[in-house]
Amino acid sequence: MHFEDSDFAKNFKYDKVVSKFGTYYLLDDFFILEVNEGEHFNWDKLNDLLTSLRDYYGNHKTLAYIANRIHSYSIDPVLWSYFDKDDSILIAASIVSYRDSSFMNANIEKQLASIPLKRAHSLGEAINWVQQLEEFN
Repeated sequence: MHFEDSDFAKNFKYDKVVSKFGTYYLLDDFFILEVNEGEHFNWDKLNDLLTSLRDYYGNHKTLAYIANRIHSYSIDPVLWSYFDKDDSILIAASIVSYRDSSFMNANIEKQLASIPLKRAHSLGEAINWVQQLEEFN
């Protein structure tokens, strides 16, 4: 389910950004990314996203990330190693998988990620997990 079509969109204040590779929603402590069908999410797209996030939130904000995988696309799993750096804007992530194959890919990504990464079966599960992170409470 698209974030905008969910009840969560009615309960949160957010800004929407439409890019060439997908749509993302900027909330107070986290953002939700919905990558377009058939995209390959690589370093260039990640760099564009991070630049946009820093422009919006500033250089000292820490965020959680929710990948709402409503479409089929590929991702370079090595990208997760970027977030091992101390200057990373991301402190945690959740991958919402609606298909078994996407959930299996999330298992591999979890092994490569050095930040906490939750695999979720619904957008609600991911948002609830993010809201419970001690960094935001």
